[in-house]
Amino acid sequence: MSAREDGEEKIEQEISEAPVRDETVESNLVCEKRTEKSSDSDDKAQKVPVNAENTVQGCEYPQIPDPQDPTRILERKDLWKQRIFFLSMLAGLNIGLAMVAVFALEGRFIFAFIIFMKSKDFLSSLLSATGLLTRSIYRIFKPLAPVPRQWILTLIPAYSESEGQIIKTIYSLRDNDIEPHRQVMVVLLDGKPRNVRSHMTRIVCEFKRPYISLKHKRGMLKIVAGFAQDVPIIVIEKKKNSGKKDSLVLCHDLFNVPRQNIPLYTRLLREEIWTNILPILTEGHDFTKFDMIFCTDADSMLYKGAVASLANALVRDNHAIAACGLVLVELEPGFEWSFWNLYQQFQYTFGQFVRRRAESFVGKVTCLPGCITMIAVRDEMAGAIRKYAEPVTIYPVISHQVQYLGTDRRLTYSMLSQNKKLHTLFIPEAVSETIAPQSLQHYLSQRQRWGSNAYFNNCFYWMGENMIIITRIAASVDVIRLSMVYYRVVNTALFLKRLSKGVTFMEIMPLLVVSQFPTIWYVFNVLFLEKELRKRAHKLFIGFCINKLIGYFISVTVFTKVALHMGSQVWGISGVTAASSAAPGVPGAATTATLQRAAEEGRAGSHIESEVVRAQNREVM
Repeated sequence: MSAREDGEEKIEQEISEAPVRDETVESNLVCEKRTEKSSDSDDKAQKVPVNAENTVQGCEYPQIPDPQDPTRILERKDLWKQRIFFLSMLAGLNIGLAMVAVFALEGRFIFAFIIFMKSKDFLSSLLSATGLLTRSIYRIFKPLAPVPRQWILTLIPAYSESEGQIIKTIYSLRDNDIEPHRQVMVVLLDGKPRNVRSHMTRIVCEFKRPYISLKHKRGMLKIVAGFAQDVPIIVIEKKKNSGKKDSLVLCHDLFNVPRQNIPLYTRLLREEIWTNILPILTEGHDFTKFDMIFCTDADSMLYKGAVASLANALVRDNHAIAACGLVLVELEPGFEWSFWNLYQQFQYTFGQFVRRRAESFVGKVTCLPGCITMIAVRDEMAGAIRKYAEPVTIYPVISHQVQYLGTDRRLTYSMLSQNKKLHTLFIPEAVSETIAPQSLQHYLSQRQRWGSNAYFNNCFYWMGENMIIITRIAASVDVIRLSMVYYRVVNTALFLKRLSKGVTFMEIMPLLVVSQFPTIWYVFNVLFLEKELRKRAHKLFIGFCINKLIGYFISVTVFTKVALHMGSQVWGISGVTAASSAAPGVPGAATTATLQRAAEEGRAGSHIESEVVRAQNREVM
């Protein structure tokens, strides 16, 4: 039985048997007063008294002028000028390197180039091995201390996910063994209504409030607070789709340390929630503030103990601002041996255990996946969200690209850029499974977005503020590697030609050590260190072989799409997988047509922007 199947029967039974009980609750905020339902069928027909204070018109929020969007809109000609300049630089670099290799230092240059391309993986593997050994010895003499109880705000953003998926996620998180910690959940519906309210067994408050989105558009929020059985939950529904980035900013504005330029309506809503709702939801549990915010997706599956593992890691590192877990490809029923699942499973795991783990040992994980990340509530987050949310008013298209298309990687950069001492961590004990694309079209669309985010955000890690030297060097290597993707094909051909002429073992030994050690280290992880990888060893081997066969073609295709679409903020195809649609009888099932419309709207959000981009660009030897 798979990890997702384990426990689903229990959750489904709880959902179907959950009693519906509404209570009248007196509070400073005028809350909805409801009579007891006679039956589920009467729910829709029942009229609920509406108080003026619960409406947008009667909430006494001050009227403000229509918001002005200061964002600089690049004209088509400006975009093409910068795109042509970028493509010309790439062409000049790759052609120049090819000429040097062919006409100048053919032998040495070819070998040196491959060593350079493999250097980051080689050094990352060495750092990971050394770090694991050192940490194991250290913990023999100083075991981990118990962690005091933490209050966690769990964010579940939802767009195309079905009502059934959302409810299962709520109960799955409740049963995630988070003790001694406690949590309050927030479901943030981004423009697509889901009747989460019908699954709540006690309603505390229900009201509507005006809202200014990240795109400087007027909107309206519908808030329902209460309990789903024993789970304290706040459902915030945005009437118009504003993107996952808007949802993330709204959540941190409401529950993290607020930024200085927080919008007026959001600040007033924050005061209402903290004054009138949270005291009721946390009554009897000595709640004063949240200590951290856990971010996940409604279509991701968390292994038991994942939330507590991330919370404990944040508490034990005083400089940690965020921690992420391990992301695996979910092997959906009937797709266990899918070509795309096998291929991407290898990419995901190689990138995380070779590169991300090394980044964690220096405290600088550069991409925290949105499906399993814990973010600390601390003062630096106010500056991070301000940077993450600010509009772009300058000319260079690269700033527009990272600010409006990137989510996970851009937020991570915004956090790390606040202070050199801040840490971001990778905790492989916290495991999540996410659904991967199941077609070439969807795969290339996703990788174009991830590749763009990785490439252009690495430029900021390379030359941005408050980055340590190791992060700058690693980012520069990644940028150079991706920029030379076309020459890499030429270099491989020249390398094979050089081998056919004959080389001595001593000539090729440094190349063999640098290029193959990362693979050896990865295999060691699979066979001896990581239980979850060992379960998938045979499938990871097949994925490794597939990667060797098609890696070059995928690398060239993806980077070509990144270069040709530089400046495009179209989100692309999202969510088209075997599990996209809802279960029979569940309203709100996502269809390909609606998902395509979401793509055209430029919906913001992603499961993970990870080192898989670099994994798919590995040199094929």
